[in-house]
Amino acid sequence: MFVGVSRPTAPHFPIPDVDAALVARHAENCGFESILYGEHPIRPVAEHTANEVHTEGVPYFQETIVALSRVSAMTTRIRFGFGVCLVMQHHPVRLAKQLACLDYYSGGRLMVGVGTGWSKAEAEAIGGNFSRRWAQTAEAVKLMRELWTKECVEHDGEFFKVPPVHCFPQPKQQPGPPILMGANGEKGFQRIVDFCDGWMPALVTPEQIAEGPEFIRTARAQIVELAQQKGRDMSRMPITVILRGAVDRNVIQRFEDTGIERVNIIIPYFETEDQAREQLEKLAANVL
Repeated sequence: MFVGVSRPTAPHFPIPDVDAALVARHAENCGFESILYGEHPIRPVAEHTANEVHTEGVPYFQETIVALSRVSAMTTRIRFGFGVCLVMQHHPVRLAKQLACLDYYSGGRLMVGVGTGWSKAEAEAIGGNFSRRWAQTAEAVKLMRELWTKECVEHDGEFFKVPPVHCFPQPKQQPGPPILMGANGEKGFQRIVDFCDGWMPALVTPEQIAEGPEFIRTARAQIVELAQQKGRDMSRMPITVILRGAVDRNVIQRFEDTGIERVNIIIPYFETEDQAREQLEKLAANVL
């Protein structure tokens, strides 16, 4: 099982986090296998809702595709990606092109967690159809897969209409970078089967982490069964688990025993590069 890191769920201040390139380079030097970045392009001023992950509302994040571009350029081994990409806040043709370039020029190091987000105001401000968010996301992902694998693509769907187009370069990984669903529950599991390659659950409370290994085993069995009903073999699907909280080698071992592909541990918000390096070195000593 691989061990990586994931960027903070809620930066403390509305100021830029430490450059993603520097954080990733230190993570790579410490021996971490991967780094994930979440995505929130904007913070609605009038919205005050929150959830268990983003307790203070929509957080202030770097522009994720720019951040991952810097990660790609400044590292050589570490895998990187979204944890998760809010797909409906992008046009899928442009997103397909951006992700293909990231994967191609990094030598095939990209992975893509996908989701819809929880903020209606944020989604609709950037063109998302929140009431139909999962249908829009599914259509976008399927269109991106076609653009990654076919020479010429034409699309006439509910949300997107595209005349015959070429989209190059195509990803280094074929038929594209792995797409992992960042959602739980029966509906989320069915969506994994319908249009994803694997699963990216986030366990963010002590109770979720404690119950996590058994939850993973049970959920994997459900997903495999749903896939069999649809004629897919997902017995070897990739699973990346994002953990927040006190994680040590014992916790890592319990998740490794479930047979998942990787664990990514959420690391805190950094104000300086030195702080980032020190915290990553400390975490590596505790978990690697």
